[in-house]
Parts: sequence; structure tokens; C-alpha cells
Amino acid sequence: MNRNPKRALASALLILFTFTGFTAIPEDIGRIIHWHKTGTGLEGKTERAFFNIQVCNKHIIRVRVSQKETMSNFSYLLDPEYKPQKTGFSVSRAGNKLIVSTDSLTAEIEMEPSFRIIFKDTGGNVINEDSGGKGFGYSFNGNRTNLYKKLQPGERFTGLGEVLGNLDKRGSAFTLNNTDTYKYGDPRLPMYTNVPFYIGIHSNQVYGLFYHNTYKTFFNFGVSTPEFASITGDGGDIDYFFIYDNSIAGILRNYSLLTGRMPLPPLWSLGYHQSRCSYFPQNEVLDIAETFRTRKIPVDCIVLDADYLWEYEPFRINLKRFPDMPGLTAKLSKLGIEVTASVNPGIKIDSTYFAHNDGLKKDIFVKYADGSLYTAEIAPSLNNFVDFTNPLGRQWWADNMKFLPDNGIHGYWNDMNEPAVGASYLPDNLLFDFDGHKADALEAKNVYGMQMARSSYESALKYGEGRRPFILTRSGFAGVQRYAAVWTGDNTADDEFIPGGALLNTQMGLSGIPFTGDDIGGYIGTTSKELFIRWIETGVFQPFVRNHKESYAAANEPWAYGSEAEAIAREFIGFRYKLMPYIYSTFYETSNTGMPVVRSLCIDNPFNTQVYSLHYQYQFMLGEALMVVPVTTKEETRQLYLPPGLWYDVYNDRTYTGDSEISVKCPIYRIPVFVKASSVLPVQSLVQTTAEQPSDTLQIHIYKGSENNSFLLYEDDGLTFDYKEKHFRKQQIDYLAGENVVLFRKPEGSFQSRYKHHQLILHGFGAEISQVIVNGQTENLKISESAILNPLKALEPVYEATYYKLISSDQGIPEVKTVLMKNTNNEIRVELN
Repeated sequence: MNRNPKRALASALLILFTFTGFTAIPEDIGRIIHWHKTGTGLEGKTERAFFNIQVCNKHIIRVRVSQKETMSNFSYLLDPEYKPQKTGFSVSRAGNKLIVSTDSLTAEIEMEPSFRIIFKDTGGNVINEDSGGKGFGYSFNGNRTNLYKKLQPGERFTGLGEVLGNLDKRGSAFTLNNTDTYKYGDPRLPMYTNVPFYIGIHSNQVYGLFYHNTYKTFFNFGVSTPEFASITGDGGDIDYFFIYDNSIAGILRNYSLLTGRMPLPPLWSLGYHQSRCSYFPQNEVLDIAETFRTRKIPVDCIVLDADYLWEYEPFRINLKRFPDMPGLTAKLSKLGIEVTASVNPGIKIDSTYFAHNDGLKKDIFVKYADGSLYTAEIAPSLNNFVDFTNPLGRQWWADNMKFLPDNGIHGYWNDMNEPAVGASYLPDNLLFDFDGHKADALEAKNVYGMQMARSSYESALKYGEGRRPFILTRSGFAGVQRYAAVWTGDNTADDEFIPGGALLNTQMGLSGIPFTGDDIGGYIGTTSKELFIRWIETGVFQPFVRNHKESYAAANEPWAYGSEAEAIAREFIGFRYKLMPYIYSTFYETSNTGMPVVRSLCIDNPFNTQVYSLHYQYQFMLGEALMVVPVTTKEETRQLYLPPGLWYDVYNDRTYTGDSEISVKCPIYRIPVFVKASSVLPVQSLVQTTAEQPSDTLQIHIYKGSENNSFLLYEDDGLTFDYKEKHFRKQQIDYLAGENVVLFRKPEGSFQSRYKHHQLILHGFGAEISQVIVNGQTENLKISESAILNPLKALEPVYEATYYKLISSDQGIPEVKTVLMKNTNNEIRVELN
């Protein structure tokens, strides 16, 4: 007699599994049985699966492996406008291999003993290859999918969207499952916005892998498997796009062809946003706005968290707190301030609530497989939830979101949309419409927030009266950049979140989502004066700039921390507004090429070990010209790394030779900011809002260097879609270093520039330049002292005179040479002699 019931049960289960054919080890898909060439590649069958290899363009090959012979072409992730390009390619057989080749890339497919792919460049060098051996390569374990890739010597990985940890993800693993991870910090936990796309870097090769699957997926970059990396999904097909190019910029350009590029946002959304949970009543909002104007701190948007709603019910304003929302937004508009307002996807169960009654009537809520309604809490309400994968649900939401523009609100904030039910857990037996394809929660959850953002974007298009939408979302997935900006969720008021937030922003950019930012000051907890100062100094260089704080916490407005913090914040926020021509032009570049707005140093230096250093990985470029180094409250000096080239200190024009580590003093009023030599940097006069007209003179700063460079200066009305009808002004400005020439190319488009004059400001040009010739005419060359950014000057009224004199004695104001010229619609050649 077996007296151990646990052992008896285990024995019984073993017998059961033995007789039912259970195996704990999944088999790979086996050898290729037959295949044939198609118009875009080849397809065929293995012993245990079907496969399809598709050439998308000369840089992209799609690999699909399925247990089903017919593979679905439906996708939320791919840009609806994406179509594979007609590309010349060849298919041949060489012994045991099928070979698919383009002008840039070759896929060698081993036929036996098991299906396996080796990607090579045109020189025959291995870029990426599947792990061989029984049970490796491609396998299915029930509904679970497994893909195994051989780790190359020294291979690094970066990307995956909003995952924590280091820039180089070798030796780490991540679960991609959109989750409300409040007070995040543990890199083992999934986050709000995940992107199943990464960039591999090794042996002077870079490639991208986009795993086209919406299920919860586990990416293992050799965390306990030093021979291989793996991708394990909870369902679906093994479906990925392999991207190869000669640079990370090329990888991102091709990836963004697949999932889409960010549309050009309204100009006001690039300004400073002031938020908290929550501003109310209505008079407090107006008072905040007027305080910004009185204190001369630029601001473009005030954000209303969910307390402006009645009982947190979307589409239903709390009239006790906001009795005249249209009147409030009209007053704010006169101050040049827009409003962004929060909604969440939960529709409260309330018999007096029109939206809930109408949602039941229209049958647009998520249900269980048996047809009963899914009900869950997003605190403090018990809700039903819109099925945003149902076209009728998206239309219903879009029509109801009209309440925002009807009240003069033009910023749509989609919050809690993982959705943020308990632990962001959705039961497997929920049924989503999935645009008629029907899907359970396992397949639908990761795209839920993205489809909410899509619906809000479509609402803004429909009811925005020609305005460009601004949608802000917490949750997203690959492709969300087509609809929304993303902020990085509920961070904490601790030092580590300043560099950590900067790294998240650059990772999102490396994952195709360029319009991002973190909550300045930290959403959770008390922010010290020093922490706020350090955060604002870095935060103003983010793509999306928002100051946000939780309920019942101390005030987080710039003036709440005293006169010193206010003066420093005013100067740095003001500097962002001066940089707006540069920033807006960079956003235009991003919308056309997929290059991020803020850029990890690895984009231009992928094989440089220093940029992956745990100390230097947080540094980033804003556009092509500016390098920013985040600093915490614990640092009075900062060791940093300058990539190869010549660099200018933005505060004093001191130059440094790159590919070097230096130590820089970081007094409380500044962080290290450098300008890359040969940069062309347009700077306008200070404004208090992007709605304000700057002065009629645009400064064009040229930093002397040895490399030729160019900058595309872009202007339009900043609000409408008229730019699509060529109502814009694009002008390329070339700096020809070898000739000492600045060339203003003939502009394109019908938009009239805001600037009647260009003031050329020359940095680093010494005594060898004594005159300037503009289109053959000698012009006056002036010499002056001018710093593009001088936060210490802003503190002169704050500090005691003797102390100010002491700390400013070694500040060093750079000497620059300037020339003023008329901004015309003709080509202008400026010779520096």
C-alpha cells in the first residue's frame, strides 16, 4: 500500500500522461517536406508545421511558421498603409539549403534535419542564425511558440520599448505584457508599453527583429542560456520581420515602414505641460495659468486628471467643480494655453449614466465567452469596458469623445488603459471582437490600450475641426506611435528615476515610439527642491515635457520650491522654447524617417563599448546637435563620455576632443550639455507660449567643425493639416566646413516664414574670419559676448551679490561673431573669410 498520497497522485499523473501521449519536451518543426517559390519568396511544409518566407524589400525578410496551413494577414501592429515593395530577389537551392537573396541580405534555409535559417550579408558574413539541434529552432508546445537564436560573440541587444534595466540587454530577460506597474523599478516586472522589436549589434553588424505577435511574450537574451537567445509566446504564430541595414538609423527607417511613423504633432504639444492629480475647482486652474504668466514661466498646456469628471465617468464633467468648462478653456486660450484632460476605459455601472446605458444598448462592452458582461474595478468605480477591438466600440468611443472639443479641450489623455484592473489581469475566457476575427484576452490584451488611443485619435480627426490631434496614452504596443504620445507611467520622486527616465525615453525611440516623456519631479512621493531642479534640467530636453504629481502630495509647480528653483526652471523651460525651431524641425524629421527625437548614443556609435557603460548609458542626443547628460542630486561633478569628434560646452563654448572621458563640475544651476561640432542650431527669441509670435529674427548658430553638415529648417502653421498641401516652408542650411561657407538653399513650400531676418552666429571661428560675404556683398561682422544658455544669469536677483560675484567669476561668456541678413526665398551663399 502506498501511504504517501502526494507520491500516489504523482504516479497516477505520470501514468495518465504516458498513456495520453504527453511530452514535456516540445519537438522542433522538423525537416522540410516540400516547398515552392512564390511571387514574394517561398513557402512550404515541414514535418510538423507550415512556413512562408516573404521578401518585403531588399532590407526586410519576413519569416512565418504556423501550425495552420492558412495564415492570417490581419494585423493591428502593421501600418495600414504598409505594403511590401516590389523587390528583385532570387530563390535557389544549393545542396541542403534553400537560398533567398536580395541586393542586401541572404537567408539560407537548411532543409534537414530541421528547418533553420542563417541570415548573411552580401559578403557571406553571418548576421543572425537560428540555434540548431533537436528541440531548438522553431517549435510549438501546445499553443506556446518558441524561437531560438544563436548568440553571436559579443552580441548586444537594445529596444523592446518600455522595459527596465540597462541599454544593453544581453544577459537579461523580459516579459512583454502590458501591466499597470505602479511605483515601478524591478526590471523583472512588465511595464505599461511593450514593443516586441529589438536591435542586435555585433561584429560591425546591426540588425532588427520585429516579432509580429500580440500575445504575452518572453524575450530571453541569454539570461541563463549563454549559447542562445529565445522568444517564447503564449500563442499565435512564430512570425517575425528580419531587418538588415548598415546602420541603426537604417534599421529604424525600415522598422518604421512596417509599424508606421509618428504624425506631425501640433506645435503646442511640444511646449511645457503642467499637471497634477488633480487641479480643481475651475478657479484654481485659471489661477495656475495666470501665475505662470505673471511669473514669466513659459507654459502651453494645463492638464486635468480624472477629478474634473463626475465620479470618474468619461464624457461627464463635474459641474460642481467646473461649472463653465467652455468659459474656462476660452480664457486659457486667450493666455495661449491649451487643456489636456484624462479619461479611462472603464464605463461605470450607474443607472443614471447615459454612457453606460447607451453602451449596453449598442452592445460595445467586453464580454466573457458565454456572453455575460465583464465587470471589474478601476478604483474607485465598478465598470464595464469598451471593446476597442470592435469597430462599433471604437466608433462609439470616438463619437462620445466629442465632449472634449465641445468644451474647448484639445488634448486627449488615455489613462489606466492596460487596462488597470487588479494586477492588469484579464481572464483568459474574455472574448474580443478583434475586428471580426475574434480573440481571447491572451491575444487582445496587449493591443487594448493602443486601440483606445486609436479611437481617441480618430475622434480628434473627426471632431477636431481640422486640428492635428494630440493623444497621450499610458499603454501601447508596436504601432501606437501612429496615434499617440506615450508617457512612462507612475514613477517615483527618487534620484534614480532621472537617468532612468532618460534611458526609457531613448529605448522607446529605439523601438519606434519617439514622442515620449516621464513625469518631471516624480509622480509618487515628496520631491525635494534639489531633486526638482535636477529633474527639470534634464526633463526640458525630453520629447514630451510634463510636470506631474500624485494626489495629496506637496505642490510641484516650479515656484513651489522657492526662488532659486523657480529661476532655474524658468531658464531651462525658456531654453526649450528658444530651441523650438530646432525641436519642431527634428519632429518633422522623425515623422518622415523614423529617427527618434531623443537618441541613444548607440545610434551613431553602435560598436563603441563606452556608450553601453552603466555610467554613460543615460546620456542622450536631442536631435543631431545637442548631447545631454542627466545629473542627480548626489553629484556635484559628473564624469561623462564624449563620443568621437569635437564638442562645445553649451554654456561657454569651451571645446573638448571626443572619444574621451571627462569630469565636469555640476553646480545646482546646470547640467552638462554639449553641442556637436559642425552643428547648425536654429534658436528663436523667448516666448511664453508657442502661440506667441517670436521676434522677426531667427538666430542660426554654426559651431565650427571639420565635417560638412546640413540642417532642414521646417516651418508651418503648427496646428492644421495644411502642410499636406505644401503649406510649409522647408529650407536646407548647409555648413560646408572645408570651404568655410554656409549655404541657405532655396526654400520649398508656400508658407511665409515667421522670421524676416536670419542672424548668423559663429562659434569657434577665430581670427581667421574677418569678413563675411553674402551673395557677393561684404556684410558687417560684429563681435559680441553671448551664451546660448546662461542659467546662472537668471540667479543674479536671487543670490546675495558677493556670493553671485564669486561663483560667476569663472563662468566664461563665449565670444561669438555675428552677421544679420534678410530672410529671402532665394538661395543665399555666405562666405566666411
